[in-house]
Amino acid sequence: MVSHKIGYLGFGSYTPSRVLTNADLEKVVDTSDDWIQRRTGVRTRRIMGQDETVLGMALKAAERALKDASVLPGEILDIRVAVNTWMRFPSLATQVQKELGIESCSASDVSAGCAGFVYAVEDAHNKILAERALYGRELTSLIVGVDGLSLVTNWKDRNTCVLLGDGAGAVVMGVSKSSEILSIHTEADGKYGHLLYSDDVLGQQGKSSDPFEFSPSETTARPYLHMDGKKIFPVAVRTMTRNIKEVLRKHNNMHPNKKIDLPEIDYVYPHQANVRIIRAVADALEIPIEKVYTEGIAKYGNTSAASIPIGYDETRARTEDRLIVDVAFGAGFASGAILRRA
Repeated sequence: MVSHKIGYLGFGSYTPSRVLTNADLEKVVDTSDDWIQRRTGVRTRRIMGQDETVLGMALKAAERALKDASVLPGEILDIRVAVNTWMRFPSLATQVQKELGIESCSASDVSAGCAGFVYAVEDAHNKILAERALYGRELTSLIVGVDGLSLVTNWKDRNTCVLLGDGAGAVVMGVSKSSEILSIHTEADGKYGHLLYSDDVLGQQGKSSDPFEFSPSETTARPYLHMDGKKIFPVAVRTMTRNIKEVLRKHNNMHPNKKIDLPEIDYVYPHQANVRIIRAVADALEIPIEKVYTEGIAKYGNTSAASIPIGYDETRARTEDRLIVDVAFGAGFASGAILRRA
């Protein structure tokens, strides 16, 4: 009997070898190892070297995921890349396609802040379903979450620089005999956009009052990331808590005879933003912290769209044949959750 489950077929991740410790940051900004660990949970983070790029990280994670899934690049028919630090075109997804040597497939970037990976999985999942239902075609997708937050970090701003790191994670998704995406929920609340944003990278063309007179913009400002952590914290906790409940509700509405309740969840992969946010969400839902991934924030800091798939690769041994929830929250405020069986 042919399986019609859609799930993950393989994982892969990449983090730079360059380690930036809290002690290193003490030398460049007014902070301390004790303060950083108490307030954020971060001990170290990985930073791209001079010869590394966002594309390079995405490619390495993608190659490792393909190898893990025993899938050849030519079998990929759809690529989704969740990224917030690829500030150019063509899209990063098409450049990953080029480097992998894939002749023809759909490819696009997804920008949803730190929740980008969840959105990218949703997009790929929905495309796989649509291609099957409308055209009778089975797709295998490559989904990458990658960010080089060191590129948009003001290293004199201690409120943000202590948190951020670089990295990439990837999954291959398609017809699966065991793993399965059970439900996905995404949402956004744009009225909070001013609490977490980067500077305008484009600016305006010229300063003439004539609307048809153009000249190159002279701005050279880096698009630094800005964040109001105190105001974000309670919204992040409420939103991630709601997202987890909502993704379960969606599944249970569709499968009233196979309901899944919170105590049945074996493991949770939250976006690695801040350990205090993660603990507050776990407490709100009465989920033991032992069932929640937290190692990423300590080892890699906040790697944005990459943090959840990096976690997959780090902890796969403890999540085989388990019920999993992934949950993320980021700029926008875009957020979402995935309910799946690993």
